[in-house]
Amino acid sequence: MLNSIPMPDAQRLRELFEGAGYCEAHLRKHLGAAELPSPRLRNQPRLLDRTSARTQLNALLRWFWLAMPQPAEEVGDLFPDEFLNLLFESGLLVRRDGALAPAAMMLPIEGFLVASDHPTAIQRKEGGMVLWPNPTSKFLARFAVRRPSRATLDLGTGSGILSLGAAAFSDTVVATDLNERAVSCARFNARLNGIANIEVLAGDCFAPVTGRLFDLILSNPPFFITPQSDFLFCDNPMELDGLCRRLVKEAPAYLNEGGYMEMLCEWAQIKGQAWEERLGEWLTGTGCDAWVMKGLTQDPEEYAQQRIRDITYDASNDATAYQGYMDYYRRRGVEAIQDGLVVMRRRQGDNFIRMEEVPPTPTGNLSELILSTFAAHDLLRENGSDEALLGIRPRVASTVRLEQICRPGEGGWLPESLVLRLSSGFRFHMDVQPLAANFLASCDGTRTAGEAIQVFAAKADASPETVKRECLGMLRKLIERGFMTEA
Repeated sequence: MLNSIPMPDAQRLRELFEGAGYCEAHLRKHLGAAELPSPRLRNQPRLLDRTSARTQLNALLRWFWLAMPQPAEEVGDLFPDEFLNLLFESGLLVRRDGALAPAAMMLPIEGFLVASDHPTAIQRKEGGMVLWPNPTSKFLARFAVRRPSRATLDLGTGSGILSLGAAAFSDTVVATDLNERAVSCARFNARLNGIANIEVLAGDCFAPVTGRLFDLILSNPPFFITPQSDFLFCDNPMELDGLCRRLVKEAPAYLNEGGYMEMLCEWAQIKGQAWEERLGEWLTGTGCDAWVMKGLTQDPEEYAQQRIRDITYDASNDATAYQGYMDYYRRRGVEAIQDGLVVMRRRQGDNFIRMEEVPPTPTGNLSELILSTFAAHDLLRENGSDEALLGIRPRVASTVRLEQICRPGEGGWLPESLVLRLSSGFRFHMDVQPLAANFLASCDGTRTAGEAIQVFAAKADASPETVKRECLGMLRKLIERGFMTEA
């Protein structure tokens, strides 16, 4: 476990790392790719070659990237005594068998320097290991609602990477974890990065923050659906997806009115039950609006193989492990395992639940995407009647693009279809007819929906009532999907 050192010493430690060139951009260039040593990639010889010259940076990389002990006589004179003393005091470096050995990995990421356990801890089956900032935590960080927060909770903090990012827009961040090793690591990382408004507490789920309320809760919990609980950081300790369900049910009691809970999770699809029905039971009656964005769907066979491959490179026990996974899924009727992001907002009144499969690789400002999507539902709720909706001033969102699809024909290209497409966020798209596209172009925020429909109806070969009904239906759909906003 890492030791808490005074803030000035922690700052000096980071400055010494950075002074040696231990930063994200430099490492990517120096190593050729910022990849960790991996038996699967078979990249150890290349990384050893790239770090063979006797320099400060290479010595740090061999310690804190490659997890290599180094003889004191070979590297000791490369660093000032002050630096080595800080490495020992913090617990980053230990003396072992006459060598100086690393006790952590150091990952420079998005302007932070983050300590964690090295990937080799997975192969050693260290169940309490602290995972380095991985793609799921980075994905959730992109969606974090970045508005001023009086108090933010990072539930299941691990290395503390979500807390480090949330500290910039939060008065206070509370980071919790069941794993005492993770608590130690998160505290160390807050100090190392000079952040004073992070409080780190040990305990299970919401127990450490009983009686407290938050404007934002972020959680990347251990959601893997496995027959065993080998690793605290990833294996769900409850039956199937029980932990994620528990967090959804308990979170509203810790949210201020208007506060958001954002959680990455996996859930099981059970034979005879639609996935929407399973998630609907989690979310109904919580006092929260909810948006579930479903991502990947895997069959149990594929999922089991992936999980086994992730935790070991030794194939000798694969058959037994795989059989254990499949027995677990078959006995429980698991047909598929799905993942996604659940976003909840505490709000009094009748709550909406929106569940959908979303396109991959969203782009742009994803915090704004969350806020604008919930604002769109508010707009539709507040203008639920046709009469009220006719009074708003709709405007096509700035991220909307109109694409014309053509096919080759005699004498040139022939128009085939028109497609509205969002250029950021999730790339939702919608086919439209030319007349409808012209109507939408008139929705520029300068006139009410009623006025725009009245002008359009005069040009359309249809009854005014039919035009109004169809235009309002289209407006509702476009507002909900983010194609249209109110001026």
